[in-house]
Amino acid sequence: MAYNQQDHFVLEKKLANELRNSSANDRKVLYQKLYNTLFSTFPEIATNLDSSENDRIAWQMKLIKKLYDKEKIFLEIGAGDCLLSKQLAKHFKKIVAYEVASTIPFIENKPDNLEIRIFNGVDMNEEKSSVDIIYSNQVFEHLHPDDIALILKAYHSFLKGKGKIVVITPHRLTGPHDISRYFTDEAEGFHMKEYTYKDMKSVLKTGGFKKIKGYVGYSKWGYVGININLLILAEKIYSIFPKSFRKKIRSSSIIFNFFGLKIMATKA
Repeated sequence: MAYNQQDHFVLEKKLANELRNSSANDRKVLYQKLYNTLFSTFPEIATNLDSSENDRIAWQMKLIKKLYDKEKIFLEIGAGDCLLSKQLAKHFKKIVAYEVASTIPFIENKPDNLEIRIFNGVDMNEEKSSVDIIYSNQVFEHLHPDDIALILKAYHSFLKGKGKIVVITPHRLTGPHDISRYFTDEAEGFHMKEYTYKDMKSVLKTGGFKKIKGYVGYSKWGYVGININLLILAEKIYSIFPKSFRKKIRSSSIIFNFFGLKIMATKA
């Protein structure tokens, strides 16, 4: 069937409500089941047709570039079609890519050092202290808030000493960022929670991470790490402006890049 944005919103909201009201045990089945339902109904959204393949990964490659190391193991959470993982394979010893939606069409010509794993959104099969970098792009907002602590505990255990976690997630003050954006003022789709810099500092510190920095910049120039406390101050000032004003300017490139959460932290 042809893609219809209104139908997409109605279905995603229905599925998201089922996830929001579920138990932790039920979610071990529901993450995969509900996302497969959405992607099989609207396969177009899995490949983000509004942007080219280069646009999707160029800025991510620029952000990750400082971490390139052919002796290190890189783990991506929510790999989608694995386009990024495929490109990163040439820069790391091994790439492990986790994805919850088995209906997403994975790319062809998979590099030998890229391993793809379908999982339930919660349980991951990695040995302790076995990976150097964990990368999570547009995943945290999809996780039920009650699952965050347990998942971060697992990430922490998978990382080697001084291992890095990279979390990219949309900022609540420029949202909502799911399909709700076109219909409501709050996230009602699969974004269970959208975060602020203050939120992310709290959850990462609680999860056993330190040296938390937010990265700001553009794909053409690169990204600069900024002390998370300065970014928390900036968002506090920005939050003073009326919501109606923030909504008008939320799509500007400056606001979008400054408040698009791109955070790196080190295992304590």
